[in-house]
Amino acid sequence: MAQGQTRVTMPTIDRVLALHLVPLFAGVPGRTLAAVAASATEVEVAADEVVIAQGTVEDHLFAVVSGRLVARDGDRVLREIPAGGSVGELAALVPEPRSATVSALVPSVLLRIDRPVLEELLTDHPELARGVIASLVRMIRDSTPS
Repeated sequence: MAQGQTRVTMPTIDRVLALHLVPLFAGVPGRTLAAVAASATEVEVAADEVVIAQGTVEDHLFAVVSGRLVARDGDRVLREIPAGGSVGELAALVPEPRSATVSALVPSVLLRIDRPVLEELLTDHPELARGVIASLVRMIRDSTPS
């Protein structure tokens, strides 16, 4: 879990707008996304702060509202996650040890979305599954050496 400070200062509409930029949530209707946004936890992290520690078992994902994160396996950089990106989708679906350490490259604001919220969203909007699958495929492609 992110060690950053949680706060609730973003209005729900700003959270909805931020989540709409995340490909995973782009097709979710505004009213539904407002419920997700309201239940999300806002987390502020400092540069170099660990958001996800490799090997930990957690059941949430993070949407990057502002800033930039990096995912590493040891010293190897797997990918950078800019604002509008997300990380932890797989763990939010199937809680298993995290496969990488994710830390902030710069001060960042994240929205943490817990598994029960995502499961409810997938049940109510099966089309969201396409976004989850596309996100996971992109993650696998990005982490596979060419």
